[in-house]
Amino acid sequence: MSEIKTYTIKPGITLHHINTDQFKTVSVGLHFHRQLKKSEAALNALLTDVMQRGNSKLKDTAAISRYLQALYGAYFDADVRRKGEDQILSYVISTVSDEYLPEGEACVLKAVSMLFDMVLSPQLENNSFRADYVEQEKVNLINDIEALLNDKRSYAVWRLVENMCEGDPYSIYELGSVEDVKAITPELLYKQYQMVLHESPIDIFVTGKADIDAIVAMTKERFKDIVPAEASYPKTALYQPRNEMKQVEEVFDVTQAKLSMGFYTGIAPDDPKYSALMVFNSIFGSGAHSKLFNNVREKLSLCYYASSRLERYKGIMLVSSGIESQNKQKAEDEILLQLTAIKNGDISDYEFDVSVKSIINSLRSLRDSNGYLADYYLGQVVSGTNVSLEEQCQLISSVTKEEVVAVAQDIKPEMVYFMKGQEE
Repeated sequence: MSEIKTYTIKPGITLHHINTDQFKTVSVGLHFHRQLKKSEAALNALLTDVMQRGNSKLKDTAAISRYLQALYGAYFDADVRRKGEDQILSYVISTVSDEYLPEGEACVLKAVSMLFDMVLSPQLENNSFRADYVEQEKVNLINDIEALLNDKRSYAVWRLVENMCEGDPYSIYELGSVEDVKAITPELLYKQYQMVLHESPIDIFVTGKADIDAIVAMTKERFKDIVPAEASYPKTALYQPRNEMKQVEEVFDVTQAKLSMGFYTGIAPDDPKYSALMVFNSIFGSGAHSKLFNNVREKLSLCYYASSRLERYKGIMLVSSGIESQNKQKAEDEILLQLTAIKNGDISDYEFDVSVKSIINSLRSLRDSNGYLADYYLGQVVSGTNVSLEEQCQLISSVTKEEVVAVAQDIKPEMVYFMKGQEE
């Protein structure tokens, strides 16, 4: 990856510099990698929330806000995300590049130092996290978890994943469960922090123009006592097909039914066929040019919305649609018919060309945000693919219709989740 340079701080700690002059800011993200587990998911999610509240120098959010304002309106955030079965605890700070400041002023190293303070020197009370912060953030996290249930479109897709990957770590929600959050104590959370700090592989991404040698030197000094016990990233096992169509139906207080379908693809991110799979997904259901949109939604009016997306690390594809309950079987049959059409080579030049251009435009738009750009390369690191953005665009542009038809042959429907209204 020519636009990114990697520095090994020590085994298990790696710093990456995306050297671009496109932004007037520099973003620095620090990411801990944890295997997604039910016993840890809620702890890790709560940990990022509590650690945002202060550190040993900046005791509360007001002090943090004042410090960030002094760095010309710098920005700090922490959250958890998932890439496959890798639950990632991310801490990110962004500030103006030093080259845009008056002579003699500098912000980037001060911002990096604050980021490391937030991670390495959290605010403690009696050798534990502050009890009031923990209790307040537990309430907020529970609200975030329950918010998924209130968004029925997203919840239907999540229930599809839960049922399709039942018994697999992939079925664990990255924010954990309400019950697990309620059971967390300040002492338990601090114990988790120590485990995350000393056992997890760490990636640090610096995006933008910066004195990278100075940042590397600071990183080596601040992390001199941290030796991750685990240096390799959590792995995600590909979904294993059951070769049967499992049906799950649930009743909710909804006026618009939700039909979600799960498909086996069997193609991992490092598979040479992955680019063809991306084009297939775009033709099938990703965008206003797709078969699901134009045929199932527009021509037949069977859906209020219909789209597909790839679960990149798991080797599955998910279809999401909103329908009238009485159209369930018709919509399901028509979605499968669109898959059969692609398998039979029924792809117009328009569908193919627009799909390729749409993917390339989406990839190149990642350069408009230092956060999105860093996240792309974080994904490359996790999957072990090491493909630059431009290389990925070239791979997409070289895909042929024949390759799309070939990958379609192995895509199989595995799961249907149907959420219908109570009156039904």
